[in-house]
Amino acid sequence: MRPRAREDERGISPSGREGDTLPAVAEILMGVTGGIAAYKSLDVLRILQRHGHGVSVVMTHTAERFVGSASFAALSGREVGTHLFGDAGQPGYHHLDVTGGKDLMLIAPASANTMSQMATGAANSLLTSCYLAFRGPVVVAPAMNTAMWLHPATARTIETLRADGVHLVDPDTGLLADGAVGPGRLAEPAVIVAAVEAALAGTAAVKDMAGVRVLISAGGTREPIDAVRYVGNHSSGRMGWALAAAAYDRGAEVVVVQANVDLPRQPGIRYVNAPTAREMRDACRAEFTSSDLLLMCAAVADYRPVAAAGGKMDKAEAESLTVALERTTDILAELAALRDDQVLIGFAVEHGPDGLGRARAKRDRKAVDIVVHNDAAVAGAAFGGPDNIITIIGPGEAEIALPRMSKRACAEHILDAARPLVPARTVSA
Repeated sequence: MRPRAREDERGISPSGREGDTLPAVAEILMGVTGGIAAYKSLDVLRILQRHGHGVSVVMTHTAERFVGSASFAALSGREVGTHLFGDAGQPGYHHLDVTGGKDLMLIAPASANTMSQMATGAANSLLTSCYLAFRGPVVVAPAMNTAMWLHPATARTIETLRADGVHLVDPDTGLLADGAVGPGRLAEPAVIVAAVEAALAGTAAVKDMAGVRVLISAGGTREPIDAVRYVGNHSSGRMGWALAAAAYDRGAEVVVVQANVDLPRQPGIRYVNAPTAREMRDACRAEFTSSDLLLMCAAVADYRPVAAAGGKMDKAEAESLTVALERTTDILAELAALRDDQVLIGFAVEHGPDGLGRARAKRDRKAVDIVVHNDAAVAGAAFGGPDNIITIIGPGEAEIALPRMSKRACAEHILDAARPLVPARTVSA
């Protein structure tokens, strides 16, 4: 890996700012192939840039059907290579020029077709020509439907690429674009970036939160009406889980106080069960004094039944049911009043056009450093899904509205905003 300051022919540095000559930690050639997952490559590019890397992009013709090259050009601050030979009014690129001076090649997403060409040595596109000409580590993140991923031909391709020294980032299992559930979903952008940096340096991703103690609440509390029924909400805990994984990967000591989250636990992270608002309050208070950063991501019920029945109420006994509710403790406000020098981040799930204003007011009212707003009325920002659309309010007068992206990518943005606020004494240099 060769640190250097490099500008392209237009005087645009890896940061994308004209006249800025910040050094790039590494120069990365990023290939993008056709598939619905191509939009996530924008997240990958952004995270690589935040980690200090310069990124040049090469796309296949099919990839341009899903995400235009102009999007990658705008984010990278560099021209995007699409044509091996000039045609259709497009400039041509020479693969030796494109690969020159690059430290690593990343292909994300990598389609079954492109990986097959790579394995057989075909060079009928600018991207596959670059692959054959490149001499350095190559990271490939496949994405395709489950049937294609499980086909024996794909297995042979993967075996060949691994034998050739390619670093494979296995796809996730989940809901795919065709409606099927299974393996083939592109790995999370932050996971791909971690694989890139591991290939570059032989280590995990940058540990800029080493020595920081992070407390995260996640999930949705359930307030019992009787032994069977409860008052609850739709929170899945996915955002909290993404924050925990991101903080852990950045070297933090992480504790998650979780309410009713049915997701896999990650080794190295400590989990505390707190299914109700009262238990959530007690657990957060117990962990707060030894923490440096609090991310209050859980959807804590605002109200709970005044008195829960001891057994299961018989619905045959009455045609209607009235349940008296009482306010629960505002955990975030209570912890803010107890803070020493901890950094506090709250979350505001709102609904409708006035929600952003309510989120700003919540930050002031609860005296926290940052509030993360998302509008549950907007498609892609609702509970349970893999993606989110957030606005980070703070610190200070800062306010960043982000487009739709994976919850792990959102987590990286949130931690980027929080990290400069964490007391310097907690950093292990």
